[in-house]
Amino acid sequence: MARKARYILQTTVDIPADKEKEFNEWYNQVHVAEIIKCPGFLSARRLRSVQGDGPRYIAIYEIEHERVLETPEFNKARGWGKFAPFVIDPKPTIYQEIIYAEP
Repeated sequence: MARKARYILQTTVDIPADKEKEFNEWYNQVHVAEIIKCPGFLSARRLRSVQGDGPRYIAIYEIEHERVLETPEFNKARGWGKFAPFVIDPKPTIYQEIIYAEP
């Protein structure tokens, strides 16, 4: 039986259209694999908004506890890599990380 995650980490991002294809290839093929190898990460899922009222992309990670964000492995893998200068968001927040816990 699979372990049930107690916490969810949500990351949202937007990227200019001219960088989107390359960004998505990197995120899906490289970045998610790097993150999911970090201690305490259980699963990952990435979605694209179809409504257009917020950041275009969201990544949802199931994690064991909030301290997984403090590990050296996560701190090495986190971020936008070579795409950092291009990350945009029409809202005031460029990068958002929120952890949800079961009540």
